[in-house]
Amino acid sequence: MTLLTHTPWKTKYSPEAGNLLDIFYIPALSCAVRYDRSTGYFKASALAAAAKGVEGLMANRGHMRLIVGCTLDPEEAQAIEKGESLRDRVTAQLLRMPLIPADSRTWDALELLAWMVANGRLDVKIGVPCDEFRRPVSTQAIFHEKAGIIEDPKGNRIAFNGSINESESGWTGNFDSFHVFTSWGPAAAHLDAEEESFGRLWADRALTAIVMDVPGAIRAELLKFL
Repeated sequence: MTLLTHTPWKTKYSPEAGNLLDIFYIPALSCAVRYDRSTGYFKASALAAAAKGVEGLMANRGHMRLIVGCTLDPEEAQAIEKGESLRDRVTAQLLRMPLIPADSRTWDALELLAWMVANGRLDVKIGVPCDEFRRPVSTQAIFHEKAGIIEDPKGNRIAFNGSINESESGWTGNFDSFHVFTSWGPAAAHLDAEEESFGRLWADRALTAIVMDVPGAIRAELLKFL
């Protein structure tokens, strides 16, 4: 069994260190039984690019929780102020970005994502910025958190936080960087802070973000790829 403690993780990663999929993402996910991720932007191709790591997560009977940002247009925020449902407006916003695979690789990625959702291996929530009165705000603010927590079967954990989104271009094309903290190292307190932050978001207890389950219509669109 490969554990997170078997790898000498760097404190900071960027493309300068090499291919981020090969030197961080795939090795870390291969050890995982839990992967919590918050991201301003998500594409299924990210999981396809890291297929070997995701296979490890699934082989370990692991589970992933994902919070993805959704930015509302000003008209949508105004409609909610007038009484329309936030869920209805978020659904409409997401349905304007239909899941249309550009190639067979993207189709495979969506099949993988749908399988994970259908089999209880992936839960997804949507993050919407809000003001101090818990009112959704428009494009003046976006949900921009980009962090992750990975735990192995022995309870060892690593967390990362930086500029990297959960997309293939984030892991393979952009110049993004992130810092890494381990539960067995001197920066364990940073990891605990990431755990607390993600838990607060997942429970919808954040002061400036509303976090809600993925609307049923969006889930149904994804499950068409099963």
